[in-house]
Amino acid sequence: MAWLFSPRGPTLPRQSSLRPMRVGLVAFYVILLLICGLILAWLTLRDYDASLDEARRQNLLLARSLDEHTTRTFISAEQAIQGTVDRLEIAGGVGNADAQEISRELRNKLRLTPQISDIVTVDEQGVVRSSAAHPGAHDIDFSDRAWLQYHRDSTDPRFLVSGPLIGKITATWNIPVSHRVDRPDGSFGGAVVAGIEPDYFNRFYRSLKLPAGTHIKLLRNDGILLLNYPLDTRELGRNLRSANVSRFEQSRQNHGAFYMDSTQSGSDTLVTFLVSEGELPIIVMVTSDLDIVLQKFHSDLLGRAVSALVLILVVSVLLFLLLRQIKRVEQIESRLYLTQFTVDEAPDVILWADRQAFVRYANRAASTTTGYRHDELLKLRFLDLYPHITDPQWQEFWQRLRLEKRMVHITHQRNQEGALQPVEITFNYVEFFQEAYICSTVRDITEQQNSERELRRHRDHLQDLVLERTAEIRTVLDASPLAIMLSVRNTIRLVNPAFEILFGYAASDIIGLPTRVIHGSEARYNELATTIWARINTGGVFRGEIELFRRDHSGFWAMMYAKALVPGDPGKGMITVIEDVTAQRIAAQALRQSERLKRTIIDTTADGFILIDTHRHIVDVNHAFCQVLGLRREDLIGEQPHTIWGEPALQIFPVSLVNDSAGENRLSEVTLVDANGERQPFLVSSAAILDEQHNLEYAFAFLTNISHLKDIERKLVEAKDAAEEANISKSAFLANMSHELRTPMHAILSFSEMGISKASRGEPGALGRYFERIHSSGNRLLVLLNDLLDMSRLEANKMRYDKTRHCLQLAVQGAASEIAPLLSTLNLRLDIEDDSEPLYAVFDQARLMQVVVNLLSNAIKFSPPDSVIEIRYLEQATLASGAAAVGLTVRDHGPGIPEHELDAIFDKFIQSARVRAEAGGTGLGLAISKQIMEDHGGSVTACNHPDGGAVFTVLLQMEQQLTASTVG
Repeated sequence: MAWLFSPRGPTLPRQSSLRPMRVGLVAFYVILLLICGLILAWLTLRDYDASLDEARRQNLLLARSLDEHTTRTFISAEQAIQGTVDRLEIAGGVGNADAQEISRELRNKLRLTPQISDIVTVDEQGVVRSSAAHPGAHDIDFSDRAWLQYHRDSTDPRFLVSGPLIGKITATWNIPVSHRVDRPDGSFGGAVVAGIEPDYFNRFYRSLKLPAGTHIKLLRNDGILLLNYPLDTRELGRNLRSANVSRFEQSRQNHGAFYMDSTQSGSDTLVTFLVSEGELPIIVMVTSDLDIVLQKFHSDLLGRAVSALVLILVVSVLLFLLLRQIKRVEQIESRLYLTQFTVDEAPDVILWADRQAFVRYANRAASTTTGYRHDELLKLRFLDLYPHITDPQWQEFWQRLRLEKRMVHITHQRNQEGALQPVEITFNYVEFFQEAYICSTVRDITEQQNSERELRRHRDHLQDLVLERTAEIRTVLDASPLAIMLSVRNTIRLVNPAFEILFGYAASDIIGLPTRVIHGSEARYNELATTIWARINTGGVFRGEIELFRRDHSGFWAMMYAKALVPGDPGKGMITVIEDVTAQRIAAQALRQSERLKRTIIDTTADGFILIDTHRHIVDVNHAFCQVLGLRREDLIGEQPHTIWGEPALQIFPVSLVNDSAGENRLSEVTLVDANGERQPFLVSSAAILDEQHNLEYAFAFLTNISHLKDIERKLVEAKDAAEEANISKSAFLANMSHELRTPMHAILSFSEMGISKASRGEPGALGRYFERIHSSGNRLLVLLNDLLDMSRLEANKMRYDKTRHCLQLAVQGAASEIAPLLSTLNLRLDIEDDSEPLYAVFDQARLMQVVVNLLSNAIKFSPPDSVIEIRYLEQATLASGAAAVGLTVRDHGPGIPEHELDAIFDKFIQSARVRAEAGGTGLGLAISKQIMEDHGGSVTACNHPDGGAVFTVLLQMEQQLTASTVG
């Protein structure tokens, strides 16, 4: 802006260019795109390799876990048959052993090893002598089996895992695990073989929740396929070594894990080949679908690409905005130069002056108007051109402009010849480069003053005309029967006699008062005035009912008509005509209130409402009905319901509705289709409206949307199903865990028995006691596992019962014999009633003994030392169902059961608060006993004896049909 105060006046400077900046930004944008592309490519390659490495590691871990599980399964099978092999060798071979005794022993071992489907002994001729799962299977020839030929020809003392085949007894696929039986002279005396079902492994693999596309193959060291997952029986027993002998041998000779990564072109699998380092010559192959392995990589790649595109888009938008802003700066700079030129060429005089009133800038109009040259103006003071402004006034202008920034002053301008002309000066306060100036725009107002003098002359003439017209209007106002009021700027200026009569004011009293005196309050008047002027300010007429007040403050309703005297100029006032409509309003208001009440009830109800006439045309519907079905009211009015919804409409307004009594509702349920084609259930309440002759005039119906109730009903059913599925899953989990724990426990017991047997042949010592402690502890743990397994079977309704007619006393004697060692250890005595008649009932003797043993074990926990446990028989008893029963009671002399625990102690994992800490237990014995008795149609209950101690009562139906061997 240095040109502003140049003595030579302003010139138009050359515009600057920002093109180099734009080129630099575009180059930076291109480089940024290249860097983002390189980073994205590097990250993609890195993540691809990382995904493959992670898949290899996971497959190797899975293969090692499967190898451990497979080895443990086969070792458990070998342990299950090892004891039988030793016993058969002592007996001199399979042919010399007692087949029935061996079968019973094999059945016990089969119950402890769920992975084995059957255990069979075969003599030296290949004929089956005993079977654990099929006791009646005899004389079946196994001489054609490869495993039998191997044991006949080889003296290898280790067990053999053969290829899968279909069993001759079970007719199902199984993997034979066999062991040679030697005679005392070392010759072949037969074999013991256990069959493992491939489905056992597949159930375990399914429980692992393996990723989709994962395939598992379990091979023998010679390439024979033992099993695969998912199970394909067509592949079982196939030799995979023959497909590629060199590659298979290379894989087998590598100890540990090695990969066959089929990730080359044309292949889409990842294979892990693990050679077992354990006792068994087992090979585990895990195959994964490469597309599934790289699924996360692909999703991450897509996300990264989208992020990069978003980043590029954001940078592109920012670059576009920046380039547009640079262009705008160039335009602003161009406008500034143009503005400077425009100011200099403006037709009005523009002068800049400093605080001492020296002129610092003058445009060309200043030289033309005053007659001074430009350089002469810059040597003058502002006061020389405007002599009526003095120095004190100039300083006053400065102080005022510093606060207000702008002011207007009318004075006279003197030219070079000394002539004066009237001007209007607009002063603006400007600060520039820490300097302050007054910018003055001077305008000639000679013509303006001449126009104002002419306007004043016309105003005086119009005022005379107004006075004449006012007298005429006054005559009209006095003759009007309606109250008329003229108000100007919210003040009453004129009223007629009718106004005085209506409001009780004399004209002299009310004229000059504010208009709000006839209204209730100032706030109400201000609100009304805003509404009125919004209507009449554009030339319209306001009409409305207003509550007004007389001089005595009594209110009344009036119809008010208002019109502006001059539309668009509120200062001219408005004319108001007032008519008293109190009586009409009271009558109309009563009618409207009645209609509004009915309409409000129908419109605000949450239920849908529909009204039809005698021709079954829809007359009215409410908003709730339209909103629920997504239909418009105008599309429904005049239509017939059956043309819209068809047959369901007859359920809303049935034909029999006319014959019903007036006012009596009919309830029904109907399903209608909404605008989106979805079915909506409704509860319908319909009724008829009859005229004076009891003819149908209208019919209406209220429809309640019950979709939410239907959803709640559906969710309750789903919640019930989910709870039942969760309970079944829990029971399956307990059963699987019990099976998995019983297998190693069986091995512990088998080896402890062998240790006790061999230790008893030598000198007695600490080793024998150690084996006895191991065997005792294992038996206690096995009891706990059996309880868990029994509980899971009972919950899944899979407990097997062998119900026949038995004597109750014999079952009790068997349980007493089983618990006798524990009684003698704790110095307790068992008192059994021995003079009662024999009691017979139909039950599973082993399970009833289990119940009695559980009750005696519970009594032992609470009995003090040297006390007595009593068992008494009930010859005549009654079940809760009213059936005749027999039973027994077990009483201890302990502290008894708290009253609030009498029912809870039969729940799972619940123990009485009075049980001793050292007594232990799982809390399952009583729960199992209760379920067993309920499965027999009986019951077990608990109570406290009056003389102390707890009493447990067991009841069985006296006679009942022999049930199937399996309950549930």
